[in-house]
Amino acid sequence: MGITIHYSFNAGERSVTEIRQLIESLHRTAQDLPFEQLDDEIVELTGAECTPNVGLTPDPWYILKIRARKIDFYNLDVQEYPVHIIGFTALPRPGTEELDIFLCRYLNSLDWVAHSWCKTHYAQLPEHGGSANFVLAHTMIIALLDKAKELGILEQVCDEADYWDERDPGKLVKQGENWNALINEIGKMLGQIPNALKDFLAD
Repeated sequence: MGITIHYSFNAGERSVTEIRQLIESLHRTAQDLPFEQLDDEIVELTGAECTPNVGLTPDPWYILKIRARKIDFYNLDVQEYPVHIIGFTALPRPGTEELDIFLCRYLNSLDWVAHSWCKTHYAQLPEHGGSANFVLAHTMIIALLDKAKELGILEQVCDEADYWDERDPGKLVKQGENWNALINEIGKMLGQIPNALKDFLAD
C-alpha cells in the first residue's frame, strides 16, 4: 500500500542493437539525475539467465527478473520468464522501491516490451528525508519516463499520485499526506482487531 508509479514500454520489433541503444539513452538520462544508487553498467541476460536464481548464491537481478515475468492472472501458477532482458536498476531515493528500467523479449515473440512499477510513498518518512525526498524521488522517475516517451517506447503510465498528468508538486505533497492519513487509519483499525476478538471471546 502506498503511492506507486506503474509503467509499460513497447519498442516493437527491433534489432538487439537498437534495443541496447534505447536502454543506453535511458541510462545516460538516469546518470544526470541524483539517484541514490544506479547500476554502473547495463545488464544483458539471455536464456536461463532470465530466470531468478533461488539457490544459496544471491541473485543481484532477482527483482528485475521477477518483474519481467508474465503472469496469467486467471491461473497464477502459469508464468513466463523472458528469453532476453536488457536494462538497469536504480534506487531513486532512500525509502523507495527498486526502479527497474528494461526491455525484454519472450519466447515466440519478436516484440520488446516491459511492465514494472516503483513505490515512492515511503520516501517521505521522516527518517528518509520527508516530503522533499519523496517529491524528488517521484519527479525523477517521471523525468525518466518522459525520456522514454521522447524515445517513442512509452506505452502507458499509471501514477497513483496523478503527477504524471498534472505536474503539480504541491498536489504531489498533498497526495502523500492523504495517503499517510489513510495508512495510519488502517493501522489503527488493524490494531483494534485483537481487542475486538478478546471482547467477543470473553462474551
